[in-house]
Amino acid sequence: MDGTEETEEKIKQETKATVRCIPIDGPKEPGKCMVTGKPSERMVVFARAY
Repeated sequence: MDGTEETEEKIKQETKATVRCIPIDGPKEPGKCMVTGKPSERMVVFARAY
């Protein structure tokens, strides 16, 4: 995720998933946001509650 509130809200609206974990001890690998294509600092974990 690119880290913006707008992107997080869009993911929540489209999938009902929210950010559950931002691994602190994990590798800080740059990547690309799956929604916007913008650069991302690290990976986040999304999940849905049932």
